[in-house]
Amino acid sequence: MFHLINWIKQNKIGAIIVGVFTFATMILIISLAQQNQLTTRPDQVPLRTGPGLNYKQITKLKAGTKLTVVAKNNGWWQVKRDNNQKVGWVASWVANNTKLKTATQLSEATIVLDPGHGGSDTGAISTDGKHYEKTYTLKTALATEKVLTDAGARVIMVRTKDVVVPLLYIPRKAEKYNADAQISFHFDSSESNNSASGVSQYYYNDNSQSLAQALNGSLNNLPLENRGYETMPYLVIKDVTRPAVLLENGFINSDHDFSYIRQSSYQQKIARDVKSGLVAYLNNLYPNNNGQ
Repeated sequence: MFHLINWIKQNKIGAIIVGVFTFATMILIISLAQQNQLTTRPDQVPLRTGPGLNYKQITKLKAGTKLTVVAKNNGWWQVKRDNNQKVGWVASWVANNTKLKTATQLSEATIVLDPGHGGSDTGAISTDGKHYEKTYTLKTALATEKVLTDAGARVIMVRTKDVVVPLLYIPRKAEKYNADAQISFHFDSSESNNSASGVSQYYYNDNSQSLAQALNGSLNNLPLENRGYETMPYLVIKDVTRPAVLLENGFINSDHDFSYIRQSSYQQKIARDVKSGLVAYLNNLYPNNNGQ
């Protein structure tokens, strides 16, 4: 001990450096250890056999369950419980959600929202030539984003500003995040002003039909006539393997329809109805909330 004290006195700078290095190393070790720890915030967080809604549910975790993170895959975390070597997967955005009280299928879902057009691509135009489709697709998509986020879902926006997004880029978002649904927002336009009215839903691939049906049912509540759903080879819903639907939420060159389209209350109504449609779609796809 005497020799150590003597060395420290003679090598103050070296001792300080060693002390600082040791302290920093300890902080780093603690920090890395904490990064691998997770405590569930909401109640009933599903633990699944794989990273996705389509995987079988093992159990539901109570709020405050302590977990160790083993691996990560596109927002899904493989975890194991304390004193339990059995592993499973949780949606990290659900497990970490401080506002959500109870997890649901919708909260586990990843939804891509595509506000049609943007930037120099104005889309359709109102009868007075002053209002562009791109403006109202974005407003409606942002309203929907808030409704779905408040419900705990992971929402991926194709755009949040008035910018051009290449059409080929849009399906890549859904593929990248392995989305449970991709929804594109548009407003229709007829060949001549005030010659058509109503909302429509379009899909292309077979795995998207049930999504189109569910949204068709929920959008029956809008003040505009629901013209129904059908297949259409639109690029954004054709070149994607994930379930994808394009919504035409009224004719912007119809003064009658546009009187609704421009209202934030109408945009909010669409947002709530889309949420209802997604809930119905997921409940139908996984009726027992147990995946496959």
